[in-house]
Amino acid sequence: MQPVQLSLMPDPAPTPSGAAPLMPPVPAVPAGALPTAAVAAATALLAGVIAKAAAPAGTEASGGE
Repeated sequence: MQPVQLSLMPDPAPTPSGAAPLMPPVPAVPAGALPTAAVAAATALLAGVIAKAAAPAGTEASGGE
């Protein structure tokens, strides 16, 4: 089993020699520098994923709009 990085921030520990990172590091961008519409869309998508994960099995989460 391979370890999984659960953070969106780059891993501060160096990659072991000979192993390539799964994804190149992404530079941190302040939230104020991102387009408002993109942040709103990402927030809505994330909220939907969280609602589905929190819902009991066999029920469907509604879209709060």
